[in-house]
Amino acid sequence: MVLGAACLSGMAIVCAADAKPAKGAAPETGGRPMNAVELRKLFGGKTWLWSNGGGYMDPSGRFYAAVGSKPATGSFARGTWTTDDNGRMCFAGRWRVQTGSKSARTCFTHRVKGAEIYQRREPDGAWYVFKHSETQQSDEFNKIVAGNRISEQFGQVRAAVASR
Repeated sequence: MVLGAACLSGMAIVCAADAKPAKGAAPETGGRPMNAVELRKLFGGKTWLWSNGGGYMDPSGRFYAAVGSKPATGSFARGTWTTDDNGRMCFAGRWRVQTGSKSARTCFTHRVKGAEIYQRREPDGAWYVFKHSETQQSDEFNKIVAGNRISEQFGQVRAAVASR
């Protein structure tokens, strides 16, 4: 299952995380939603690394993303990201590709059950363990890394897309 940023129909944009649904995970029947402060701590000032790029959640609320590097397949976005007390983290922006652009908004819901964090893409994605109580190498959580790790790729993709 691929969960992701802004999969735009008609535009070749590869999207966010390659997360696997957790077997038997049903956090909607237990646990609690993460609050806005917890989500800002989890994502703020960090880059969510994707298979061919990533999205950076600036502490100011700005969102930047870049995917790919070639003019024919690269895309980038600028926008905003938000959190709420219902466990929701969203990023929204205008994605640009060589053939045009389109605005998109993507949201993920997070719940804490014990020491585990569950995540699902809205509106109807499957719940999966985002972070196990004892972090595992395969946890999506491990793809959330400190700092802006996509600024160089963002600049390259932006220049490549602009050169169309």
